[in-house]
Amino acid sequence: MYTRNLFTADCRVDLVNGALAITSPYDANFVAALKATIPGSDRKWDPDSKRWMVSTAFGSQVKQLIQQHYGIAVSLPERTGEPTASELRLLDVRYLGAAKGRDDGSETAFAWANGGWNVIFPKKVLLEYFGQTARPDESPTLYGVLGVSQSADPAELKAAWKRLARTWHPDISKEPGSAEQFRAIQEAYEVLGNPTMRAKYNAGLVFEALAAAHSKKGENQVSSRVEWRAPLRCGLILVEGNARLGRFIVTKIVQWADLTDGRGNVLVTSWALGNDTFTEAWIPA
Repeated sequence: MYTRNLFTADCRVDLVNGALAITSPYDANFVAALKATIPGSDRKWDPDSKRWMVSTAFGSQVKQLIQQHYGIAVSLPERTGEPTASELRLLDVRYLGAAKGRDDGSETAFAWANGGWNVIFPKKVLLEYFGQTARPDESPTLYGVLGVSQSADPAELKAAWKRLARTWHPDISKEPGSAEQFRAIQEAYEVLGNPTMRAKYNAGLVFEALAAAHSKKGENQVSSRVEWRAPLRCGLILVEGNARLGRFIVTKIVQWADLTDGRGNVLVTSWALGNDTFTEAWIPA
């Protein structure tokens, strides 16, 4: 329901369901600028009304973009309602895509949940949960391969290895590079599951960290848009986040459990190269 309609020449900005709805003539430069300025989590194209929907927090940017590209000084509708508070949700995620660099500079992964690509996981949130630091120019550590912290005990290591080996086994997973990923998981567990080899590996990590800190001292860190994938593709995930523009933006992963069918089977999903969508397979735990 509209709270106010404002018409200025060929551009129009409405307040619809708590979001700014932008109606304007098509302009490729305007669209590109909008994508580069407004984070992907705060904008959404509505194909039915053929309008861009933008979070009200970016009203000043919308006004400036319209002025720059259409030469029109629009007035914005009054903002109503408070920003959506953070909430706890249990998500039935059937497939989590890669964390990719977006036009606005952010890095996010979309997830299929509740019948659509309705959930966004920022790369930072995924890295924090899986115990990895943002090192896009380097290979992940063996702990990162297994998705555990460096303080993980033997039982945690074994559970992570079993879970990921099941997820990435070439006979089950259709994801590109499944065989290589499976070998990496096996090799990581061979090292970390052996106390002596793990101790030597940890010492090597300390040396690498000190060497890297020395070589990069005084250098400016440049963000990378290298595509990154979480080690898991699906699950029953307890998260904290905010609902915006019909999507749920995750700010913290609290717990990630396997999806089971009640008969001892676990869901594994994968997306084969060239396919239009992902496939599901229920296999024994």
